[in-house]
Amino acid sequence: MKLVPTDPPGRSSRKARRFAQDMRELRAQGYTFEAIRKALAAVGVHVSNATVQREVARATKAASSAQALAYGARPDEAPSALTQPLVSTSPTATTTPQSPQVVSVQTDMRSGKEIAEAFASSRITNPLARARLNAKDPS
Repeated sequence: MKLVPTDPPGRSSRKARRFAQDMRELRAQGYTFEAIRKALAAVGVHVSNATVQREVARATKAASSAQALAYGARPDEAPSALTQPLVSTSPTATTTPQSPQVVSVQTDMRSGKEIAEAFASSRITNPLARARLNAKDPS
């Protein structure tokens, strides 16, 4: 006799765990946690944003460790999901090379310290001195 559980692995009180992979896929497509939470509410699963974030993190971690195991790495050496980019399965168009776009950007050649000093020197941060200056200058 072989036992076949009807629920996915984990605690049975986790309402959103049945949708963990769907939530992970939606997040990979760029949906916000709030949008995913509303989609779950539409199908009758009412959870918080924290629950959605937790389930997406668990599903991402499980997927990345499964991917690492497929490549022969040990589970404790599996790279974290945050450092691994999600791989898109859609084919990219390689028939025409993209021409590089030239973007004109003006940069300030001063150091950060010099910029901060210039900003601070033009501001009066002492409220007493500011009040005295405003009282003397009726303009």
